[in-house]
Amino acid sequence: MAGRIASATALALSAGSCMAFVAPKAQQDTVSVSLRASAAGATPSSSSAPFAWGMAGTAVAVSALGLAMHSSRTAKAGTARRVVGVSLPLTEKFDPLGLGSTDAKMDRYTQVEIKHGRVAMIATVGYIMPEIFRFPGCEAFKHGLGALESIPMEGWIQLVALIGAHEVLVKPRQGGMGPSDFGLGTELLDGIEDEELERKQTVERNNGRLAMVAIMGLMVQDGMFGEPPLSYMSKNGWWGEPVQWYVQHINNCQSFTGAVVDNAAVCALPRRTGRTTLRAGTKLSEGPFIETETYPKEMEMSASVPFLRYPQVLKGWVGEEKGFDPLGVTDALPVYWVREAELKHGRVCMLATVGWIATDMGFRFPGDKFQAVSNAFEAHDKMVEAGYMLPFLGAIGTVELYSGWLLYQGWLKEVNRDAGDFFVGKNFLPKEPEKEKDMRLKELENGRLAMFAFSGIVTQAAITGKTWPFM
Repeated sequence: MAGRIASATALALSAGSCMAFVAPKAQQDTVSVSLRASAAGATPSSSSAPFAWGMAGTAVAVSALGLAMHSSRTAKAGTARRVVGVSLPLTEKFDPLGLGSTDAKMDRYTQVEIKHGRVAMIATVGYIMPEIFRFPGCEAFKHGLGALESIPMEGWIQLVALIGAHEVLVKPRQGGMGPSDFGLGTELLDGIEDEELERKQTVERNNGRLAMVAIMGLMVQDGMFGEPPLSYMSKNGWWGEPVQWYVQHINNCQSFTGAVVDNAAVCALPRRTGRTTLRAGTKLSEGPFIETETYPKEMEMSASVPFLRYPQVLKGWVGEEKGFDPLGVTDALPVYWVREAELKHGRVCMLATVGWIATDMGFRFPGDKFQAVSNAFEAHDKMVEAGYMLPFLGAIGTVELYSGWLLYQGWLKEVNRDAGDFFVGKNFLPKEPEKEKDMRLKELENGRLAMFAFSGIVTQAAITGKTWPFM
């Protein structure tokens, strides 16, 4: 019977692991207040709270937190320390919906977050371990969502009784660190410095936040595909057969034999082939950084700028018929780099133009800090004051790291990638080559227009002080 309980524990515990991403209240004096205070005196008087980085998918923030906490351990005595739960790059309370508007609510949400995080960590391990180990006599039991139909009634009774007894009988220890201190493992915390104690508690909080996201993902994937993720992956590869349609254009995930999931289990590994084989067509580049071109005796002129010569290196690229390079950028830089930058700037400006107009028309995210922004021109300064620009830049930096790696790999022909291709949305392109080329040209020209449009919007807003449409 104990084996049955073990195989079902993860599922039953995960049912209550809803995500409560909240932060503990900030302490005005982090030096004088001890984290080992009793439960009765552990509630500080300040109503402000540091930000709790709930979305654990951002690995950059977690890494930055680790570095910050490591450096804080070496700080001299008397300097202010961070509060448990703070996760860089944000250091302010993130609560746009006002859930922790009072001290009592914030205390409650802090306890809920810690409990759910611990339950989710146990549930995540319980979801994975049956793939590796089973208690004797439990080999026939299913795990994950399958436990709902394979665990007998007497097993559920024992499981509910165990959890209920824990909820009723186990209380926080006297003289501990608060309502979440049940005395388990506290001997490992005795004698350590306060800075190290803060770091360990923050590590627990962040791991719990990650586990809450992880267990929800495991359960959703289990429900969608009919079996736990690891079992499904061992049969159908890393991506899975239904997802192969979306990733089939990624070079490293394309099948070698034509099967749907032939190499899906190893598609994260690069395919190494000779660069000479991949470099098809006329080679205009004579060096690693400069593309050279040979012109005929009768100079061909640009269609878009008739008094300038046609840049021969644009042959074979989308928009070649325009011959648009009035500044001769392609004389000094590879077309691959130039087109990558042009597409990226164009896409950003298309989004920025729509965002500027939407903000000036009154669209806002929920939350008082967003509602306080009166127009798009002052949005940047308002978001800096609110503390949102650091996570914004962190997210952009993460995307830039990935796009920079793709640019480098594509330029060296290590992967089969066109400039500006992030393997998203290619399935929506027309199947006919001419129509596909026409669609790519429209994106390029709309991006060029958006770059001018956004520059004009910002300039006019700064000069006139009015919102869009400036009339």
